[in-house]
Amino acid sequence: MTKGKERIRFDCVGTLSEPHIYKCSVCDHEFRGEIGVTEEREHQLHCPQCEVAERITNHPKKFEVVGVIENAS
Repeated sequence: MTKGKERIRFDCVGTLSEPHIYKCSVCDHEFRGEIGVTEEREHQLHCPQCEVAERITNHPKKFEVVGVIENAS
């Protein structure tokens, strides 16, 4: 959970380190997420509902980026 107010910029793609809202292409589940970094320094994203996972280099192929979440203090 984030503290304070937040703003969602729809139809925007931020950096890998920013939290986003993603939509899974397999089950259509929308979820908030940050791309995790594994021990091998690979960027990983997975759907919490159907457990589809993907290694990310630039933009995800199995997930649609709905928007970027930014804190609005």
